[in-house]
Amino acid sequence: MRKLLRQDVNLTPVGRMDHRHYTPHIRYTEIFLIYAEAANRAWGPDGKGTHDYSAREVIGAIRKRAGIGETGDPYLASISNEEDLENLIRNERRLELCFEGFRFWDLRRWGEDLTEPANGIRITNGNYVKTLVENRLYRDYMYHGPVPYGEMLKWDALIQNQGW
Repeated sequence: MRKLLRQDVNLTPVGRMDHRHYTPHIRYTEIFLIYAEAANRAWGPDGKGTHDYSAREVIGAIRKRAGIGETGDPYLASISNEEDLENLIRNERRLELCFEGFRFWDLRRWGEDLTEPANGIRITNGNYVKTLVENRLYRDYMYHGPVPYGEMLKWDALIQNQGW
């Protein structure tokens, strides 16, 4: 959670902060992860296409920036195929972008199963009991959202996504 906090905050209760807090729309690491995912699917772990960096090199840079693999990264070096690197990229997205609102959209884009109940905790006299809050059922058509009605009115040839 430290990544979302300002380091120059004045902690005195009577102090005043005149600094603005800027919320980034896209982070440097996210751009790297997007590129790595696309490059891996297009050219595999070590292919570069017409660009200067492979997916493996980009993931290596992210891991080095996080303090992993400063003197070599045997885990990254052991990956030999596109599927294994895809799993590593997905895990890196999970770790690097946690608490930033990407996980649901990543799972949806990857076609992962989103049908699982939302659970909560009920605390009674210091006892914790897991309780069901809501059953969530995602059908196949829900992976693609509906085309907005206003767009449907503008374009005669536009067809609504199946199920909506």
